[in-house]
Amino acid sequence: MSSLTALQLEKLSEQELQKLINQSKRQIKKLKTKKLVELNSKDDDVIAVADAVRALAKAKKVTPAEALTAVAKNMRVGLVGTRKPRAESADKYRHPDDPQKTWKGFGKRPLWLVEELNRGRTLEEFKI
Repeated sequence: MSSLTALQLEKLSEQELQKLINQSKRQIKKLKTKKLVELNSKDDDVIAVADAVRALAKAKKVTPAEALTAVAKNMRVGLVGTRKPRAESADKYRHPDDPQKTWKGFGKRPLWLVEELNRGRTLEEFKI
């Protein structure tokens, strides 16, 4: 592809520049896809690395996933995004007859609360 100089870009209209941007984005996407296709699970180098991780896992008596996680940490690469744990919160609701039955107010409502609400009681009655 011919290289565009700044002078050539200055002559383009806003529509032409936008078209060029869109074409560039499509081309970048194609190049990334091509890279991924080249590096797949059937690639000899990938197979060799996978075999090495399996051998490491067997030698250390851990799962291949644990071995791969250790390798990724050593390389300072994250395999999956880590989520910050939710801070511990206090109980917000308690069963009036059984103080052991509590709920923090997150997630699915416990069965005891659902049953009480179905009997006509309100959520406010269980607030601590």
